[in-house]
Amino acid sequence: MKKSLLPLFLIFLASCGTTNFYQVYKAKAEGGKTTGKEIVFEDEYCRVSYNLWSPGGNVGFSFYNKTDEDLTIDLSRTFFVLNGFTFDYFQDRVYSTSSSSGVSVASPYYSVGSNVARGTSFSSSTSYNEKEQRIVPLGVSVQISEFEIVESRYINCDLKKFPTRNKVKTISFDKSNSPFKFQNLITYTAKGTDYRMDNSFYVVEVTNYPPSMVVHKVYKSECGTNLQTPFYEFSEISADKFYLEYFMNSK
Repeated sequence: MKKSLLPLFLIFLASCGTTNFYQVYKAKAEGGKTTGKEIVFEDEYCRVSYNLWSPGGNVGFSFYNKTDEDLTIDLSRTFFVLNGFTFDYFQDRVYSTSSSSGVSVASPYYSVGSNVARGTSFSSSTSYNEKEQRIVPLGVSVQISEFEIVESRYINCDLKKFPTRNKVKTISFDKSNSPFKFQNLITYTAKGTDYRMDNSFYVVEVTNYPPSMVVHKVYKSECGTNLQTPFYEFSEISADKFYLEYFMNSK
């Protein structure tokens, strides 16, 4: 299973004695097939895969074209739904890119009061509109990503906020009482006909962990040389799980 290295700033926090904890969520996919690496929804024309594992839960998806011709995803009719509230993937945004360059010219002669060198700079920018549709050629995938599932820690009186190893408890849910129900409604066109896929999930478990139960220290080597600075890896990664990190002084 692929390991994930934590960012360097987490290593810095750990070295400074900052106490961090992790709230880990497990989700169930309705109608999807779950492996350790991905959650897959599939029909005759496409395969849509997810890996929720990320801070806040990455609900973005990879859309693979199984057919022998182009498919078209209609983002204006594709939505993320969280606990009954709908969010648009297409937001009609305008993006811009800019570039600059400079030319420096040196004077061939020295003279009092004159510049030895003169500089000229040029800059340009290009704007473009967000695409309302995404074309997916045959046999390839496109990645669509926009939203996270949670932004703040889930609070439950049965969940100890700062548990020790022997005080860890998991709260379980079914579909009727899950605190987080979410789905992607994906509209696409295949062979001249519109289709909509409903990729639905709900959270079935929430657990608060001390860091020692979620991450561990490892030493890496580079070109045969052992690196002195350790890295921190997540001990267990699964496509149907995601997490939030919080600290002793956080709410």
